[in-house]
Amino acid sequence: MLKNMFTVPDNFRMFRKQFFDQCKFIGLEALPVICIISIFLGMVMTLQVAYMLTNPIVPRSVIATVVRDSMLLEIAPTGICCILAGVVGFKITSEVGYMRLYEQLDAMEIMGVQTLNYMLFPRILAAMLTIPCLIIFSLTLSMFGGYLVALFSDNIPTAYYLTGLTSEFNPYEVAVAGVKTITYSFVISSVAFYLGFYFRGGTVELSRTSTRSVTLNCVIILTLDYLITSLML
Repeated sequence: MLKNMFTVPDNFRMFRKQFFDQCKFIGLEALPVICIISIFLGMVMTLQVAYMLTNPIVPRSVIATVVRDSMLLEIAPTGICCILAGVVGFKITSEVGYMRLYEQLDAMEIMGVQTLNYMLFPRILAAMLTIPCLIIFSLTLSMFGGYLVALFSDNIPTAYYLTGLTSEFNPYEVAVAGVKTITYSFVISSVAFYLGFYFRGGTVELSRTSTRSVTLNCVIILTLDYLITSLML
């Protein structure tokens, strides 16, 4: 499937339109959910770390450092991508499976349209562009959520929180998070499309296939998470 995807588009104008439609479909429509989840994740993480680090010997700024590294290395790239596997992966499988169910894909192939290049390639490109942007938004909003906790509670002073965000920062962690995010973006879009494109059956089977897409994507993401972490850290 992936090999047949890399062909020259028959119509670059339609290819560009499909790409921007998928950027909106994958990225913008998932943005409100990611924003809400990220803010509360940052708030909860800050409260829990502050609860665990009650030893007076430990500087209070360490709370923000732990929250930052946890969000950057694991929670944002892996956790948010698992959520996107449910939001984006389900939608891609359902959409493509619906087109297969009502023979729209068969009609496109009869007309000579390169369906994999026209439908799969823009989705993978859009996912690999928009999902990293969503992860950046998630990281920023989670840090802001932690700042709100520091601002309106006595768990950690805001000055210590801001100091902890910048202290002992390792840029290599950003590279690790980037590799994870790009890999997960490719997995989510390709696996979800594969299950929808080769779907067979009726509406009940389509619902089960869409649910299977979410489960399979999450399992693959968690497996790759372990492999990438063990290789890069």
